[in-house]
Amino acid sequence: MLQTDKDELLIGLISDTHVPSRVPHIPEVIIEDFKDKNIDYLFHLGDYEKFKAYQELTDAFGKDKVIGVIGNMDFDRKLKTLLPETIELELYGHKIFMTHGMGGPNIVIKRLNRQFDLTPFDIIIFGHVHRPYNEVWRDGKLYLNPGTPTDKTFTDINSYGYLRISKDKVEPEIVYL
Repeated sequence: MLQTDKDELLIGLISDTHVPSRVPHIPEVIIEDFKDKNIDYLFHLGDYEKFKAYQELTDAFGKDKVIGVIGNMDFDRKLKTLLPETIELELYGHKIFMTHGMGGPNIVIKRLNRQFDLTPFDIIIFGHVHRPYNEVWRDGKLYLNPGTPTDKTFTDINSYGYLRISKDKVEPEIVYL
């Protein structure tokens, strides 16, 4: 799925963009930041809402560079046929699990572990709760959520993120808007 012919990858992380109910387009400041940092891939953790949001990202970065899962607000028929609920992949020996998520923001990590067998994974990347997470939990796994860059209804924190990954390091970063 992903080409790892480089010594490390820089992955842009975004979730819960909610285009067009929250904003008409994905914020240009994020697109430009991803371009300026020359991301290798972009992971979207669901709740695009409309195919238009996915199309904006593939137009900006290329279809092969945009990797995403479907969210609970992605009712668009094109998105439903295109995007999976979960993605499992391995980069540089690190096993990664991606999903949108479910339920409220409290006990989200426990809920993810009840819903999915996360035993084999090192990094769990999710969305849905509109809050950024960058935590190594007591199980030793990294739980990473870039938050939402657009919602002002359910949160007063807007953010997106990065994941720099290689054989020897995993460096997550949350960027606050």
